[in-house]
Amino acid sequence: MNEPEKQVQKLIRLKRFEEPRDGYFVDFLEEFRSRRNEGETSKGFLNSRVSGGVDNRKWFIGAGIAYAALLVVVLMWPNGPEAKQDSSRQPVIFEPKQPIRNSLTPPKVPISIPRP
Repeated sequence: MNEPEKQVQKLIRLKRFEEPRDGYFVDFLEEFRSRRNEGETSKGFLNSRVSGGVDNRKWFIGAGIAYAALLVVVLMWPNGPEAKQDSSRQPVIFEPKQPIRNSLTPPKVPISIPRP
């Protein structure tokens, strides 16, 4: 082993015996709760986390307006010259001359039922 690896192993052996002071976890929990409740309601807390604060709200409003304007432009954009209606053209209607039979089903044959 080289020298840096020996130093790391020695440090790990020393750290194994370290323990936090008495009351550390209780103090941590109390400090956490006090910071969480420092005048922030749940709605204010969520709003500040989502919007990033009051300063960033203007960016969200601007982005929403830009998105709405882009959507209007895309929906109102003409489809080109083929989109114009030509009254001389008639729609094409496809109607087969004979019914198409499926190869898996037998043809329908009228069945005559004798009357009594």
